[in-house]
Amino acid sequence: MSRLQRDWIRRFALLAAAGAFGLAAPLSATAGQRVPAAEIEGLFSGVTLDGIYNNGAFFSESYNIDGTIRYHDMDGSDSGQWSVRDGKFCTFYDSQEGACFFVERDGGNCFTFFAPEESGGPNAGPAKDWTSRGWDRRKPSTCKTAPEIHL
Repeated sequence: MSRLQRDWIRRFALLAAAGAFGLAAPLSATAGQRVPAAEIEGLFSGVTLDGIYNNGAFFSESYNIDGTIRYHDMDGSDSGQWSVRDGKFCTFYDSQEGACFFVERDGGNCFTFFAPEESGGPNAGPAKDWTSRGWDRRKPSTCKTAPEIHL
């Protein structure tokens, strides 16, 4: 097991333990509350989100105030640009595909990202299934369940 894998496992084990003992911050927003476009930039600018994809893979992504991104996952890292377009949070990368996502707030420090519905055309709403969840690494996660670890 690599050092990076051990560090991720240790970090998420601590988050799970904090949640199990009630140490995580209380939920301050209702699950499924869409983040208005006007608030997205302020929430993510200068923030690093640690997160998990719906397939269980972990990631970390820093959203710099100048609109640049630094992305890391178990497979490596990438750079790119982030922005807010048409009410969605968009991330585009130098070496991989990017996209725009609807953002829902699930508590004070949990954000769930949904791709637009594929068959909905330009005015599509969010897809039924979430794409990823992330939280500001400087604060305890308020995601409802601790992420599962897939090795």
